[in-house]
Amino acid sequence: MNANHKTAAPPSLLGRVLTIANIGSVIVGIVVFLVLVRAWNSHVGGLLAALVAGFATAVAWVLWNRLSAGPPLAKIIPGTLLGTIPSTPGLPTPTLTQPASPTAEAYRAASRRLESATTGQVVLVSSAGPGQGASTVALNLAIGATQEGRRVLLVDGDLSTQGLSRFGHTGAAPGLTDLAEGTATLVEASRLWLIDSANRLPFVPAGSRPDNPTALQGTRLADAVDQITEHADLMLINAAPPGWDGDQQTLATHADGTILVVTERGDRTAIAEACRRFEEMGAPVVGYVVNHSSHHRAAPEHWLRRALKRAFATASIIIVAYTAWTGYQLWHSWNSVERDQFDVETALGVLPPIPPDLFETADLSPETASAITAVPSDREFTTFMIVGSDLGGERADVIILALFPTNGDPPLMVSLPRDLYVVNRCTQGFDRLNANLGGCGDTVNGPTLLALAVEDFTGIPVDHFALFDFDGFQRIIDQVSGVEICVDHDVRDRKSGLDLPAGCTNASGEQALAWVRSRHTLELVNGRWRVMPGVNDLARNERQQDVILAMFDKIRAFKSSNDLTRTVRSVTDAFTLDNQLGVTEAIRLAWDLRNIDPATIVRLQVPVADYLTAQGAAVLIPTASFDSVIAEYYGIAAEEAS
Repeated sequence: MNANHKTAAPPSLLGRVLTIANIGSVIVGIVVFLVLVRAWNSHVGGLLAALVAGFATAVAWVLWNRLSAGPPLAKIIPGTLLGTIPSTPGLPTPTLTQPASPTAEAYRAASRRLESATTGQVVLVSSAGPGQGASTVALNLAIGATQEGRRVLLVDGDLSTQGLSRFGHTGAAPGLTDLAEGTATLVEASRLWLIDSANRLPFVPAGSRPDNPTALQGTRLADAVDQITEHADLMLINAAPPGWDGDQQTLATHADGTILVVTERGDRTAIAEACRRFEEMGAPVVGYVVNHSSHHRAAPEHWLRRALKRAFATASIIIVAYTAWTGYQLWHSWNSVERDQFDVETALGVLPPIPPDLFETADLSPETASAITAVPSDREFTTFMIVGSDLGGERADVIILALFPTNGDPPLMVSLPRDLYVVNRCTQGFDRLNANLGGCGDTVNGPTLLALAVEDFTGIPVDHFALFDFDGFQRIIDQVSGVEICVDHDVRDRKSGLDLPAGCTNASGEQALAWVRSRHTLELVNGRWRVMPGVNDLARNERQQDVILAMFDKIRAFKSSNDLTRTVRSVTDAFTLDNQLGVTEAIRLAWDLRNIDPATIVRLQVPVADYLTAQGAAVLIPTASFDSVIAEYYGIAAEEAS
């Protein structure tokens, strides 16, 4: 006997994973996930949906296994359960090659139970269909019984190429068919396989492939069986499944009963039909063996544990896939945003320094000169400059500086008047702050020059900027479904297009832009339109902050990264960011901003006064330095804290 010849192995790892139950339950999990994510539309909901989908997977798997399993085998197979053979790939004869293994012990236990729980000397070993491992079971039962001291003869009654004869190198002929046709004696048709030093197993192979379909019929085979049973305790005949060929009927005539080999997931209808046919053939099923069993393990795994494993695996797969897809969307959306160069250090090296006598030639008072050029701040901030411009992009209409203290203090926001009179490093003179957005030719671009002017005035470096044009501002407001604007009376401004009713209105992007740009706001009081009092650049700055904060409150309320991605994707051409802001920093900032209550943002105001330049231009000059404004706030905050 060739112990190294392998038989059909149990299903591979991939085969065990890609089962109908597993695939179907995972599909259920994915469908549940997609439905819940669409319904909840939240980041937390996305993760929770994955967990619920995992649970749904477990439920689907359990239901499928329960519904598809059919009735228990014991209810449809007559006879005794002889044993369950573990599903362990390897050699076909573990009873010989791995005698200490659980599989070998399972076969030996089945052999002992075969002797104690059944009667009859001649027993068929068959299955309801091909691929159930009946040949392997017959071989190992025979070896196990031989090792237990029984005199056993093993016969290959499967005339196909899948029978027992394939396990040996002694050849299939002469064998059973030759014995039946009288061309070979029992001695000539038999082989003697060495089991161990003390035991031999007689074996009769299938024999020559006969031309006559009734080769096994006749008295010679019956005489041989009678002769064998005089000397053997047990004769095991491996037979093909019912209907596989025409040999079972003849073999069943000589058998006392049948051992049916099944699998846990075998077709219950086919198993019941096989039992009925063996009964009709005169070899009723007297016992059965469950082959490739998943339950016969050193530590049996409960169905609930397997269900939980599938739930966890499905949830993990969905979460990983969801995170990867979301990350790709963020990355793709981020790369769609227009960028502009931003390098203050390089600009400082390219532009000439500020002339030391600039303030003297500009005929500015020492107090004003001191307020315009601040000393570097000793406080650390992460700063963002938010700039709104006209469609030409040459002049800034909105300049807001957002300061995020690195020590965790509340954020600060200040609107810098566009007409603020500050140093322009490009012209080496003084100019309105918003004029710096025009840049310095091909040397320094507008956002960088404007950031330098803001830094010169505030003493605080600008880390990043975001530049909006009017159309982009409108679309962002519309994307967040508008912002609330409250007024005491009906207001309008024909130049900016402002037209709002009294009370609070969820204003569209068009009206929000008109509100922050309006310089000639009229209000309807007692049936007459009049100029709204207090409308100046400072009032416009306050309006800008109101709208920016309202927009921020809407944006920070995004519930998922998908919401953020969708918002960014819809307005990627509405704003420009500096090229120094990376996607990781942007995402971290976006998530940090979600935890900031707009009501806690400190709104600072730069004190200014009207000023007429020597050229006759009306501008605004600061009456106090920016660092003094910061110091005053922190001083008041410290007093309140104490």
